[in-house]
Amino acid sequence: MEEDGNRVGPLKKIGLDIEAGTGPSRMDLTQVPAPFEFIFGLGREGLTPFEMELVGKKVGEDVVFFLKEQDVPAFFQHHSPLPPGCRGEGDSIYLRVRITRVVRPEPREVIGALADIANCGDHCCG
Repeated sequence: MEEDGNRVGPLKKIGLDIEAGTGPSRMDLTQVPAPFEFIFGLGREGLTPFEMELVGKKVGEDVVFFLKEQDVPAFFQHHSPLPPGCRGEGDSIYLRVRITRVVRPEPREVIGALADIANCGDHCCG
């Protein structure tokens, strides 16, 4: 069941579709959007820069990011939403993220996500 306002916020399960491209309006590195789902706000050191960009967004909204390859680990931290094989031209990439779902997770999902984060290093890969 979707929550009031369908807005991204702490401890909500967020569904995304992610596309990658070589320009802000050219999503040519992915053939179809890649789904990604996570529980918002469970990082060891607070919100990731990726999560900060999503705060308050609602279902149906798009966010476009420009990232240099060397900034990707720090931007996403324990999240690993990049579709496989995505590499931009040179050392940069554009991502279009669409919010597809915002719901309250089951308690077992929160516990599982916390366990996964506790078992990963500084920059998990999934």
